[in-house]
Amino acid sequence: MNTGEHDEPPGDRRPTATDGPFTLTVDGEVFTVRLRPKEPGACDYEWVSGSNKGYGFSSFQQVAYPSIQDRAGTPSAVQPMAVDEHRESIRDFLSQINPETGYLGD
Repeated sequence: MNTGEHDEPPGDRRPTATDGPFTLTVDGEVFTVRLRPKEPGACDYEWVSGSNKGYGFSSFQQVAYPSIQDRAGTPSAVQPMAVDEHRESIRDFLSQINPETGYLGD
């Protein structure tokens, strides 16, 4: 899959799990992003164009509590990440990839 084979959402859009998966091309690499419906702030990135089928990473946003006293209570709502924030997460992942193996690390 290459850039011309999918429509990318605008950078300021904040997709939710109900929107379904979406595809992004970052630095020439294609990723499918899936937001977890039962885990607000959690998402999985599949590296579609990578050399290792099914390889990718997951991301988790920290949940904020209104106060220290409320830590046992309900966390505040997690605002979905903007598409540009997803792109930045993918760039960070790609910067750690060993070009010889296609995996994280040395």
